[in-house]
Amino acid sequence: MEITYFNPNTLCPLNDTYDATISGMLGIGGNGQNLTPGKFPLSSVLELPGVAPSAECGSMVMWELYKTHPEIQAEYKDIQLLWLWASATYQLHTTKKEVKTLEDAKGLKIIAWNRSAADIIKALGANPVQIGPTDTYLALERGMADGVLCPLAPIVSYKISDATKYTTVCDILLNPFWAGMSHDVWKSLSDKDRAAFEKTTGEVMAKRSGVSLDQGAVSDVAKLRKVGHGFYLLPDAERDRWIAATAPLREAWVKDMESKGHKDARKLLDEAVSLSAKYAKTTGRGYQK
Repeated sequence: MEITYFNPNTLCPLNDTYDATISGMLGIGGNGQNLTPGKFPLSSVLELPGVAPSAECGSMVMWELYKTHPEIQAEYKDIQLLWLWASATYQLHTTKKEVKTLEDAKGLKIIAWNRSAADIIKALGANPVQIGPTDTYLALERGMADGVLCPLAPIVSYKISDATKYTTVCDILLNPFWAGMSHDVWKSLSDKDRAAFEKTTGEVMAKRSGVSLDQGAVSDVAKLRKVGHGFYLLPDAERDRWIAATAPLREAWVKDMESKGHKDARKLLDEAVSLSAKYAKTTGRGYQK
């Protein structure tokens, strides 16, 4: 089987990836759930602050929730889902001030790339500034913001590391992603090809995606250290303070889901946290001292 990869926005606009996958315009599509608003409400449990401490852990949590919750399975009924995974965890990258405590973050202007990040920034006492990834470097260089909340990998590819000096490793947030194909494309495959996909995707690819992202972040840390970039790992007690400060966001999510008819939303959140604690004992992290 030969698979040809195309970069985002090549065959269709990035935000249209899900619909393009449903129609079969894309043989295989993949994207972040938050780029298709309203389609995956329960899957957004993974975006709540502090749910998982690494991409591998988050990926395993997301796949386990999918396997065991029919209501989450229903969110992907329009496609033949291949696997789910989680982004690398979000860290706080700042230009002039190293952030070690909640008090250090208060009043800072921090760039947010999405609503989840903006809500967390505000809950931490900082001021969110909505700016896209490609404009972040210029905004930081020109002093329009004091930092950005995002994973490690983009700060290298978007040259954000040229404008920031410090990273506070807080593992405060991650985003869920999906990959799949249309039902018609799936049915058109031979039994042998379908068996190949079933063997190599699902839980196997969920774990592999998470491991790859965590390892990539570790590699980026090593590169950045060599050029003098500072890293501060939040102690567990201080990170607990950050999670406590953002706890109202979890409650708001539960109430929002319940208002939409998802009566087991709190149970789902509790299960996500419990699974995270279970997997975190053995999964890696996107940061190493």
